[in-house]
Amino acid sequence: MENESRKRIGVIMPAIIETLDALYLDGICHQVCTQGYDVIVFTCSSNMRSESAQNAYTLGEESIYRLVPKVRLDGLIFAGGKFHDPATAHRILNKLNGISCPCVCTDFENEIFPSVRISQVDSIQKVTEHLIFDHGFKEIFCLTGPQGNPDAEERLAGWRIAMERAGLPISQYCYGDFWREKATKLADDFALGHAPMPEAVVCTNDIMAISLCKQLSRYGIRVPEDIAVTGFDGGQNAILTTPTLTTVDGKEFELGSNAGLALLNLLDGQKRPYIQAQSILFGKSCGCHQERRTGKYLEKFYEKFLLTSEYCEIRMMSDYINKMASAESLAQLSTRIDELADVIPYWNDLYVCIQPLFDQMKETNDALSLTDFTEKMWLFVSKHRYRSSDNAMKFDTVNFLPPDVIDKNPLLMIATPLHNADMSFGYIVTSYSDPKQYAFDDLYVSWRDSISNALSVQYIKAQNRFLNQRLEIFSERDSMTGMLNLKGLSKNMIFKQKYAFIVLELKWIQTLSNQISITPDLFLANVLRMNCTESEICFRYNKNVFGVLIPLPEKMDVERCCEEWTMRFDAFIDLVNQREKKLEKPIIRFYYDQLETDTIPEQEALEIRIQTQLHHDISPSVVKGNYVQQLEELRRRIIRKPSEEWIQETIAGTMGISESYFRRIYKQHFRVSFHADLIHIRMSHAMKLLKQTDMNIKVIAEQCGYANIYHFMTAFKKETGLTTTEFRNVKRGSK
Repeated sequence: MENESRKRIGVIMPAIIETLDALYLDGICHQVCTQGYDVIVFTCSSNMRSESAQNAYTLGEESIYRLVPKVRLDGLIFAGGKFHDPATAHRILNKLNGISCPCVCTDFENEIFPSVRISQVDSIQKVTEHLIFDHGFKEIFCLTGPQGNPDAEERLAGWRIAMERAGLPISQYCYGDFWREKATKLADDFALGHAPMPEAVVCTNDIMAISLCKQLSRYGIRVPEDIAVTGFDGGQNAILTTPTLTTVDGKEFELGSNAGLALLNLLDGQKRPYIQAQSILFGKSCGCHQERRTGKYLEKFYEKFLLTSEYCEIRMMSDYINKMASAESLAQLSTRIDELADVIPYWNDLYVCIQPLFDQMKETNDALSLTDFTEKMWLFVSKHRYRSSDNAMKFDTVNFLPPDVIDKNPLLMIATPLHNADMSFGYIVTSYSDPKQYAFDDLYVSWRDSISNALSVQYIKAQNRFLNQRLEIFSERDSMTGMLNLKGLSKNMIFKQKYAFIVLELKWIQTLSNQISITPDLFLANVLRMNCTESEICFRYNKNVFGVLIPLPEKMDVERCCEEWTMRFDAFIDLVNQREKKLEKPIIRFYYDQLETDTIPEQEALEIRIQTQLHHDISPSVVKGNYVQQLEELRRRIIRKPSEEWIQETIAGTMGISESYFRRIYKQHFRVSFHADLIHIRMSHAMKLLKQTDMNIKVIAEQCGYANIYHFMTAFKKETGLTTTEFRNVKRGSK
């Protein structure tokens, strides 16, 4: 009954990554928590920029939004303007149509619910007037966001008003992207004389302002001595950059506060006035010698930075991923989550709520495609900083959490999904005293997904136990393709044989006509059978997951064996594609492993091994997003054709991202820069040719992508410590 009396406001928003997102939540809590409401935030790590970038993982992330209609709420705030992809925001909005509680949106005009926006005209006007009247600038350029974007147009209007009132021209402006590229290009134009350099530039967000300053400095143009620059947002980057950035602070706090006030007015019929919280934070980038800001911003940043560093050390020492995955049972997993909860900083209360899947095992795999929340949930783990933990219990999903486990005071609670691809296991709830303490960072994602992966392993174990009890006859072959299944695989493995183990996960096959005579999985099965040699064992695990066992030759490591097989497979696929003109290359993810059959593994052990491989990379960092597959495919193409010209700018363009972002995600994924990896791949190919052929050095250099033989020889000696002749003599002499 206590839970029914609690007043609760829900907030739907994408990943809470930036400090600005936390300020938005702070504004909401500042208004509604003082009125006795809990704030429940439904969020995830996904915020794709286009619907085409969606995959099973991001869809699983967005499953948390399907929880909202299941939970009793008194009111709802939908941060639709924070979603990068409008189609995703509208899809969520349509599912909210008909919800039983009042709802307001922010920065998201629609025909269903009222939307709260705040004026940004005055703030930019004041910043521009500061440049005009306090610094005496007359030539002031404005770099705003995308044309037609409401924020960009409002901020541009503020600049125009200030310029017109001062009798200054308003022709010097351009639309940008609220990102780095346009700002960098503008700095290039100023520095190279393609556009006249003004006395000052008003940027309508901090990212563009900081990017402009950095690029100008590369040309020796000083900020603010040669040109003044201002921003808009007030994030921590404005404080940490050099020179510190003059910017507008308070927009997100004001938006969150006014959304909370608007919802309260709908709930009780009052007419609370909106607040105004925007103000100028003066840095040195505009020419002000005395910074009119206190040190509290830096102090808070460094305090959080040091605490996060401490938790990173705890994380590295905890071995939480292995401990979660190796839990023998659900009970042991619950204990390990409780023990490892302190890997995550700042929370006051932590709850892991899972669906009662393990009570509802079926003879089919229908439960594996579960994408909605059940009417009942299990409180699997309940842990508190300042009081004892609670026992596991079942509760109604409508209550969100069991009534007896929640603190009596109003809370900020963050709910994020537990899932395996698009299968929903449940959700994690963490409560906080301060919204600015929460961030959906790499640490949280990794820790949370280690729980999801462990639950997936437990589910597989439980389902296999259930099936083994009921099925008397097991086929050794897949009924659709005739390939070996896991039981058949186990029986066909050779005792005492070392295998390279490749798991192939089929993502999709695009056809020009959207039609193909066979389904993609059958296509892949046929290609596998034709590509595998007599000694290699190919099998099918499920509809989109296949595998190959390759007898591992002596003195060959697993990675090399798997890469050679993958190159052969890719070449075979290319050959098939040349014959099937309407078929594009399938997108396949490859996972490498090794099996040593001192004892022949049972079917269940093989299944867990495969699942571990599939789950190992299913939770990339927030930064990598959907580009993992493209990066892996790119690297395989480079290995196959090292002689081609591989230009970072061109590659980034084909991926639809900036060159700088491409460099960053490549290094994060492969632990090496693109340039260094390209050289390593080419030198590895050169070593192979030097050892196995009599080609002259000039031909080898060309086959490794070097038009200049001297550049090739320099790179080779740097990589190996030997000249090409010395290397060939050593390898030939060692035969």
